[in-house]
Amino acid sequence: MSMKERIGIDLNTRMALEPGLDFAIENGVRYLNICLDPDPELLDPKNPRLAEAKARLKDSGITLGLHTLSAMNVAEGAPFLAKAADDYLAAYIRAAKAIGANWVIMHGGYHFTADKQMRMDLAVARLERAAKIAESEGMTILLENMNPEPAGAEVKYLVHDVEEAIYYFQRLTSPAIRWVFTTNHAHMLPYGIAGFIEQMEKAGIGIDRIGEVRLADNRGEIEEHLYPGTGNLDFAAMFKLMEGRGYRGHYMQDYMKVPDMLKGRDIIADIADKALRG
Repeated sequence: MSMKERIGIDLNTRMALEPGLDFAIENGVRYLNICLDPDPELLDPKNPRLAEAKARLKDSGITLGLHTLSAMNVAEGAPFLAKAADDYLAAYIRAAKAIGANWVIMHGGYHFTADKQMRMDLAVARLERAAKIAESEGMTILLENMNPEPAGAEVKYLVHDVEEAIYYFQRLTSPAIRWVFTTNHAHMLPYGIAGFIEQMEKAGIGIDRIGEVRLADNRGEIEEHLYPGTGNLDFAAMFKLMEGRGYRGHYMQDYMKVPDMLKGRDIIADIADKALRG
């Protein structure tokens, strides 16, 4: 498979399921992510649209993943809301099975500074419960490393740095939980993409646990998902690092609008091909 074929597009909430599949088929996009939240009836695994989409995926050779909302706090502990968080993740896993998806992207939640440790433990316990469901359904959960927030912000994403990522991944030992490595988030940290990978490897969490590598440019300062070449992320060095360490999975773009990602795929694939030939 060529590098261009290995680079997918995360539709997220930008496009509905059926138009999204039409788009991917028409443009030769082999890897696709989508969020079902805007169309919640699709979270019912008995919905016939899921079975219809599953048949289209099989016929077209597209590999699909589902992407939950990062705004849904996986570290939720409030009465009523805590059960709703469990139900939300379970619904995504079962919908993924019904549609023939290969993974569900989840997040580590967020905290409010003073309650960080409590929130981390709530999130790990919730993801452990989700992993048991994923195991029973033959589904994979991909846990994403998130972006850092400004130091003075009260609300901050969890799994935003190596320390937090190690805390989660060393406790989440189910084979159903793997890592989705978001390079533009790691780029915002002082040790960058290479430092993130190296420290995770030292902790025993290697490339073999990565199920997806996510791509967007940014300037390393605030959370931005920019068109390739408009920030300062070194895509060539990133590809050399990941491929040099043996990563052979897919990459996933997530920035701006769908047509931008379609055009950007050619740019990124060309950078990768030149870097890896050199």
